[in-house]
Amino acid sequence: MSRPTEPQKKAELLEKCLEVAIEAGALDSSINAIAKRIGTSGRMLVYHFGSKQELERQVIARLEVRLRAQLQLLQNTAVADADTVAESLLAMWQQFTNPEMQGWLKLTMDLNLRAMQGDAETQRFLERETQQWIESLTALTKDEAVARSLFHLFQGATLDFLTTGNAQRGEQSIKAFLETMRWPSSAGL
Repeated sequence: MSRPTEPQKKAELLEKCLEVAIEAGALDSSINAIAKRIGTSGRMLVYHFGSKQELERQVIARLEVRLRAQLQLLQNTAVADADTVAESLLAMWQQFTNPEMQGWLKLTMDLNLRAMQGDAETQRFLERETQQWIESLTALTKDEAVARSLFHLFQGATLDFLTTGNAQRGEQSIKAFLETMRWPSSAGL
């Protein structure tokens, strides 16, 4: 009979594994490669998580918590520093494309690829994240259709940014979209 895992040690390992995934922008490393990067053994990771699949599942669950906190931070900062919806969205884009966000963005795109390949758990995770974004953007714009359009615009702009390194094109696309919108005078553009 194996001894029970230590919850605090497991939580620390999980955080470190998430950081490795963010730095790499992917979850495709072997369990031994992950272990080496965080200063432990593959055997220890298997002891705490049971398998690489379970480790990945728990990393994704932890990522979900961190992404929600990151979204809230992005939103709060963008809205606090802006006088209009347009300024808020452009501030979010600028924060989104900061160098420290690259790993997060790449990891999210890696998860999109997994979902496209049929990974049902990742599809459910991304559906929850999409809903969070749309709810947040709806709260900002007061229009769910606009929020959905903005979400998809941000997704495309993010993909373009990650493949080209050019954040200006995304900013220009957001500005062009916002110019086509007719905002109620109380929302302000």
